[in-house]
Amino acid sequence: MQHYGKRANVRWWQRFLARSATGLLGFALAGTALPAGAVTAANHATTGVGAAQRSAGELPSINESLAVRLAQDAIGRSVPDFPLRTREGETVQLSHYRGKPLLVSFIYTGCFEICPTQTRNLLEAVRGLETMLGEDHFNVVSIGFNQPFDDPSAMRAFAAQHRIHHRNWQFLSPNAHDVEALTRTFGFSWVQTPAGFDHVLGVTVVDAEGRIHTQVLGDGVRTEQLGTALRRLLLYEQPQSLTGAAGLFERVRILCTVYDAKTGQYRYDWKLIFQATSGLLFFLTMFIWLFGEWRRQRRHRPPRTSCTTPVHAAPDEA
Repeated sequence: MQHYGKRANVRWWQRFLARSATGLLGFALAGTALPAGAVTAANHATTGVGAAQRSAGELPSINESLAVRLAQDAIGRSVPDFPLRTREGETVQLSHYRGKPLLVSFIYTGCFEICPTQTRNLLEAVRGLETMLGEDHFNVVSIGFNQPFDDPSAMRAFAAQHRIHHRNWQFLSPNAHDVEALTRTFGFSWVQTPAGFDHVLGVTVVDAEGRIHTQVLGDGVRTEQLGTALRRLLLYEQPQSLTGAAGLFERVRILCTVYDAKTGQYRYDWKLIFQATSGLLFFLTMFIWLFGEWRRQRRHRPPRTSCTTPVHAAPDEA
């Protein structure tokens, strides 16, 4: 667990308008088109995970301490194989993403401020991670939890709006009846309110075997926060994802990157690369010299002579 996050709150004027106009308008002011029945029901029964207790007349909200505890408790948990639909409408299982570390972010497309900001921050972080790792060594998924409204077409439009065209980043829509179980598994807390949703901000890091490894919570997810977890997975905890000569080269390349706090990105540490190259050349030179000495001494070694004792026949007995 690295960082505690803050929840995505609607503004006070949204709360006021939602409280006074929800019954008449029948939609959420955060921009999510909800049926009138669903919005009205939110005033009487809480829908979601990690909700705070409330008295009559209070709006639903997240219990922050409970939300952090739920996120922490999810670490080490295996992710069930929920079916989801891609933005192209194809069905995939979460097991499709095993074999590489996976970054998971929950969003709802009707959010006009918080979720777009979170997605832009994640986009900047992913660009920095690609410098260090390359896009072939990890995957990213954004899951729309406001079902049935976050369908493939809505997720496709959301991705296009933010110009996300990465090959290793997919936008997914779960089945409506799986949302609560899916979010509870990931330790993601959310509550439906008259103004949309009150939810935790952050990214979940899942390892190559489908277990939740790290929760990075907060509204300003940075490259360094995600990079630390991914480096630990790829270099030390699950190095089997980088095998063979190519995998060895990738491990060396990752080790030779450092986080630059000024730019907020990873960069190559040329000093470290020079030191590693110099050390490699030294050992290679010593090996060549020792091998040459061994061959030279063997070539100038005097030939061995074998001394044989003549065998005399025993005299015949008289």
